[in-house]
Amino acid sequence: MKRDDRNRSVRLLWETPAEPTRGPKAALSKARVVEAAIKVADGEGVEALTMRRVADTLGFTTMSLYRHVPGKSELLDLMVDAVWGETERTPAGPWREGLEFYARQMWSMFRAHPWLLQLTNARRMPGPNATTRLDAAFAVVAELGLEPEEIVAVVTTVSQFVAGVGRTMADRVLAERETGVSEEDWWSDLDGLWEHFTPERVPMMARIWNTGGYERPLDEFEFGLARVLDGLAVFIEAEDRPLVRRETCL
Repeated sequence: MKRDDRNRSVRLLWETPAEPTRGPKAALSKARVVEAAIKVADGEGVEALTMRRVADTLGFTTMSLYRHVPGKSELLDLMVDAVWGETERTPAGPWREGLEFYARQMWSMFRAHPWLLQLTNARRMPGPNATTRLDAAFAVVAELGLEPEEIVAVVTTVSQFVAGVGRTMADRVLAERETGVSEEDWWSDLDGLWEHFTPERVPMMARIWNTGGYERPLDEFEFGLARVLDGLAVFIEAEDRPLVRRETCL
């Protein structure tokens, strides 16, 4: 994204546009464009999102959208921050409960809008909703007296876990949308594969398979979140916490 494009996103996300004091109220607005775009992405996936598709949904011309949102890149930034606005800020309290709350808010957001995880997060312009949610999570961890970089690392660890599990969920949603076949049906209809999972070739997998381990999967999110928080507790409670800094690439 060019510098001018980045600055446009900053203005759209952070600056409240002046409302006209005279004349009829505009039939179209930035908020309506963003709302319609989210509906398209929710129903058809982000790959179906175009300015023309959003315009058709609203019953306006494509050019009319550009008066409110200059392009798809800026529209995506607005959409991401809008769905963050559907989440709640982490309340003050014990760090573990706070981070669990933050994680569950993220998880609910990703489940409602799996297209979020199809986007590249690198250099995505942060908006006011996303940053206030992150700030509140930082505030809960800050009560532990950690170093500033440790606060960032703790919250980032939780965020990356939720995004990782969410990305798997989003891939399943996309595959089902493209094929019309559910995840369960796709795997169950692979008799030709399962006959190769013999005790001689993959003894542990065969054992797990034959004892029903794959039929009783633990909840990926719940199990993983508890283990991540357990691990962070060990780090937080340690008397000596060595910092592991990122290496500088030359």
